[in-house]
Amino acid sequence: MKKAIQRSIKMRFQTRIDHQDHTDAYEFTTRGELFHKGKHDYLRFEEVLNNETIQTTMKWNGRELILIRQGVILMRQTFIAGETTVGRYVTPEASWETTAATEKVFVQWPAGKVKGRIDLTYQFELQGQATGKHTVRLTLEEDTSR
Repeated sequence: MKKAIQRSIKMRFQTRIDHQDHTDAYEFTTRGELFHKGKHDYLRFEEVLNNETIQTTMKWNGRELILIRQGVILMRQTFIAGETTVGRYVTPEASWETTAATEKVFVQWPAGKVKGRIDLTYQFELQGQATGKHTVRLTLEEDTSR
């Protein structure tokens, strides 16, 4: 991605969580911004959870993907393929330590007419309790309507 260029993005966000005997799925579409600063690429977008807006930023340096959520939920989690990382999940009621044992991180930014995507697969624990295998896919394309 070229430096110092901010681009408008249309995206589809899909999450699937497989936990023991059940599967949960969550999906939404939104618009966001993709930009480069220093040695990192950033994807910034908003998501709505229980009628509350959460500002989400994904920061990528070619090796690690950092997820930062700010709003009614505060979260910071790093994902590195083949590694287990520690993070934090905070609500108005409590704060919990998180761990992510990341199996896969794939990041491809959109270029021209080619769509980009982010694929992420990890086992997640919240305060030592397994929440299941999380599979996340973001499909990205430049928003030329803006």
